[in-house]
Amino acid sequence: MSQIALLKSPDLIIVGAGLAGLLTAWRCLETRAAQNVLILEQKDDYAGNQTWSFHRTDLSAESFEWLRPMVAHNWLAYSVRFPAYERELSLEYCSSNFASLKGAISSLIERGALQIRLNVQTERIERARVILTNGEILAAPAVIDATGFTPSPHRILGYQKFVGHVVRTEKPHGLKHPIIMDATVPQKDGYRFVYCLPYSLDELLIEDTYYEDDASLSENLIAARIDDYAKSQGWTIAETLGREKGVLPITLASDIGAQLAAEDGAPRIGLAGGLYHAVTGYSFANAVRTAMAIGDLPKLTPETLSAAIEKERRGHASRERFFRLLNRMLFRAGKPEKRYAVLQRFYNLSEPLVEKFYAGELTIFQKSRLLIGKPPVPIGGALYNMSERSFVKRNRKTP
Repeated sequence: MSQIALLKSPDLIIVGAGLAGLLTAWRCLETRAAQNVLILEQKDDYAGNQTWSFHRTDLSAESFEWLRPMVAHNWLAYSVRFPAYERELSLEYCSSNFASLKGAISSLIERGALQIRLNVQTERIERARVILTNGEILAAPAVIDATGFTPSPHRILGYQKFVGHVVRTEKPHGLKHPIIMDATVPQKDGYRFVYCLPYSLDELLIEDTYYEDDASLSENLIAARIDDYAKSQGWTIAETLGREKGVLPITLASDIGAQLAAEDGAPRIGLAGGLYHAVTGYSFANAVRTAMAIGDLPKLTPETLSAAIEKERRGHASRERFFRLLNRMLFRAGKPEKRYAVLQRFYNLSEPLVEKFYAGELTIFQKSRLLIGKPPVPIGGALYNMSERSFVKRNRKTP
């Protein structure tokens, strides 16, 4: 990346050049909440190497129009596969990636309004300055921490782990729309499924995903499972065009009040702030909502930023309470190899319910609908893990 002279006095410093940090910078520059933004990134590139997907209805009409330049693909339906059934849902599904995000913000970088400083190691991220490990101090009227996931004794987690390959097949693969979950694959040690996005007649993303209790990732083992899956579908891989991997936190329980009280320094957004869908790990819609909340502030100061971000985080934690309960059922109430039954039951419900689930906007009736009927986990395990407060007390680990 060509280097432009660094801003002497940026209006806003964001630490972390991932999805949340870049979207927030973009929005603040677009609304003129900031005239110039400096982003600090510890890696040697920005925007990561990932795919971010979302349902069209996860976003408001206004936010979707804003983000349209970075939508790389969209489909009008997708399918799910479970041992008991296969189903197609007529819900619009969209996908963005690091390349489309870079393209969307390229003009901001070219005119110098957004500057990204790479290979930067930070010692401390404060509300109006950042101290680097080399002793350099960078000051600004406001600072945001978007450095990514940080463990906390006040957030009890499972993990969603994935390895994905973008491949070109020798012959057309035959997929007309995505397969969001193919859980007909062997289940072992946790819920596992394969995720497929068709980009063209012979190009697609094949991603092997699984939910487990620990954060370790066996990349080579998972990569071999991708090859096996392709063969099982009758696809011969002619070329691997790209690779991605990740370990995403899945929240089983949290104490947002204790979490916020324990934090100091700059306010946190993105995965650092716990702003992701508790069950699916999807973070795109939350990153968009946070960026718009910050970008629409009349003035960026440590006080206005902290207040806006705390409001977003507390609201999100409240809305996600039911989803954390579902995670406790998924991870702790039943046997790991039977976790798929929870999702198998869910995807057999109505399309409007599925749509609202991903958007994080379930009504009381829809929540009741998810819980009514024969439970896919043992009753004893479900009751034992019902109370979030008790669960946090049992599982909290002091530093």
